[in-house]
Amino acid sequence: MFEIIQKAALAGGEVLLKYFRQERLEIVNKTTHQNIVTLADIESQKVIHKTVVSELHRIGIEENKIGFIGEEKLHTKGKHTFVIDPLDGTSNFATGVEDFCVLIGYLHNENLQAGVMYFPTYNRLYVAEKGKGAYVIKNDVKTKLQASHGLLKNTFLVSSLSYSDEIKLGVPGKVLAIKNLFRGVRMYGCAGTEIYLIAENIAGAALLAGCSIWDIAPGKLILDEAGFGMYDFSGHEIVFDLENPTKKYPFIACEPQYKDELVKVVSAS
Repeated sequence: MFEIIQKAALAGGEVLLKYFRQERLEIVNKTTHQNIVTLADIESQKVIHKTVVSELHRIGIEENKIGFIGEEKLHTKGKHTFVIDPLDGTSNFATGVEDFCVLIGYLHNENLQAGVMYFPTYNRLYVAEKGKGAYVIKNDVKTKLQASHGLLKNTFLVSSLSYSDEIKLGVPGKVLAIKNLFRGVRMYGCAGTEIYLIAENIAGAALLAGCSIWDIAPGKLILDEAGFGMYDFSGHEIVFDLENPTKKYPFIACEPQYKDELVKVVSAS
């Protein structure tokens, strides 16, 4: 399945590049001008869906066994479930910022087995398979991702203030409470970016609250396989609820050795 989701991610990324920085990009507000969807989101998801279904048919898997959870109103159940964000970082994309990506996670019988994060403007892939490690592929060179056990003070904290969930859950105060543990705070507006910065030991932790399963499923597996963890604000490992596809997952991602320290401060703030 890994080869299939990688092929689908590349196809989705090709669509995004076609629309990126085009003057007449069609943009629609989902709720407000800060929560938007573009024609590129929709077209990318269509291509990803078509690629996955076509490839599974080719290897003899019937459509009634294929499930999808996609950001753009796509939810069907199946033994083989694909979690899709066809354009993570839509606001970046629509504003002309290059930090955006395609995210695809694969679950077999509800167990996360493979994940891909593809950044088309950088031609960079972050990939993982359960039990087989996590890797970054840059310029056709594949490099293993591994937690370095470095000090938080030599890294960034990454976070976001893009969504109302983050304000309601007090993310600004929580960021202020832990920021002195880090070299600084950075906000990129793309969960995929913030996760890869942890996987590459550039960020020591991520503190996010507005993410759904499609924002973080592949990233969670990449972090797990690289020796990091993703935890809720009480310190429990994030567990996805496939019956509630729009559920939000406030989380801290970091090396396990720093979990208790960060959770203690965050939960108290």
